[in-house]
Amino acid sequence: MHLLMAAILASSLIVQSAYAQPPSAGHAKTTSDSSCENDPSYTALQKPFRIYGDTWYVGPRGLGVFLITAPTGDVLIDSGVPSHASLIENNIRDLGINLRDIKWILNSHAHCDHAGGIAQLVHDTGAQVIANAADTPLLERGGHDDPQYGDRFLFPSVHVTRIVTDGESLRLGDLVLTAHSTPGHTKGNTTWTWTSCEDKRCLHMIDVGSLSAPGYKVIDNPKYPDILKDYEHSFVLVAALPCDIPLAPHPEMVNFWGRVDKHEQGDADALIDPVGCRTYAKAARESFETQLTKQRADRASSK
Repeated sequence: MHLLMAAILASSLIVQSAYAQPPSAGHAKTTSDSSCENDPSYTALQKPFRIYGDTWYVGPRGLGVFLITAPTGDVLIDSGVPSHASLIENNIRDLGINLRDIKWILNSHAHCDHAGGIAQLVHDTGAQVIANAADTPLLERGGHDDPQYGDRFLFPSVHVTRIVTDGESLRLGDLVLTAHSTPGHTKGNTTWTWTSCEDKRCLHMIDVGSLSAPGYKVIDNPKYPDILKDYEHSFVLVAALPCDIPLAPHPEMVNFWGRVDKHEQGDADALIDPVGCRTYAKAARESFETQLTKQRADRASSK
């Protein structure tokens, strides 16, 4: 049995989170740790807390890392940056949970700020790694030869134990998580969904895959020729998914901390935002289309 401690929703501690992207190329290095840590929110301490039912926030301030607990074993989504897996592990222990209770580690996408700590967490938990088929090669290469970033954002390589495809559901006792392929940000970018309940009220939880294209070459990219089709698919899919409590690899994608603040102020349902996924997908599409228009104009002017 887990000795789950009652947790109080934590107030804002320090810096504001960064948008859903790896560190800027201007600060990038080829070493795994430093390339991910130039945003201080990625390593900022954040007290762990219950989001709803069996779903917990266990990441640093600027990176969404989520723990889902179940009698048959726990599931962790994402891992933060390479050298700060201990921050996540300490948060899990603070909840009274044994690291060895974690059976699966899921990944949203193969970037260093979300997959960087997986190797250490696997070592310390003994958990199996589950990831999208299209991101598995990039995870196992430790970020080498990324279609957008090349070798700029590296992390310890990850052995993927189980590969999932679009729409596949995973069962761990009564806990069911479904993988939705939302490619573009990476080829195997994944939105994870599950249900969490309090008393008899069950809500759709969704960890929205990043839909941004930070500094991406979205046209004439030989390493990702289908990128436009993939982004279009992902914008539509995210907007259509059942979405009661939207979560994300970068919390500000879905105004998570704003909703947390309102919850702390006494609004019991503040974390619920049924339009949050549609709002994010719409904003991401608009940003992407602006970027696409500019790149097409630049290409035309260069001819």
